[in-house]
Amino acid sequence: MSNNEPDNLLNVKFISPFEIFFEGKANSVSAKDASGPFDILPGHSNFVGLISSGDVEVVSSDGPKSIGVSKGIIYVNDDVVEVFANI
Repeated sequence: MSNNEPDNLLNVKFISPFEIFFEGKANSVSAKDASGPFDILPGHSNFVGLISSGDVEVVSSDGPKSIGVSKGIIYVNDDVVEVFANI
């Protein structure tokens, strides 16, 4: 990659209708759905899912950031993770 960043990171955008919680590169995203907790890592399969109430954790080079959500949607496509919270 021309910008000298490792290519084994996720591009994460975590937003709500009124706030951007996180936007940038991350090592992982962890959340919970009706089946239980799950993790998104680089190379994860593409999917769309519903996030249950609780904390979503984004781990980046700055460390973990935990964000409480009442509900949300997560979209994963080719190492791009978009989380739409509290909608």
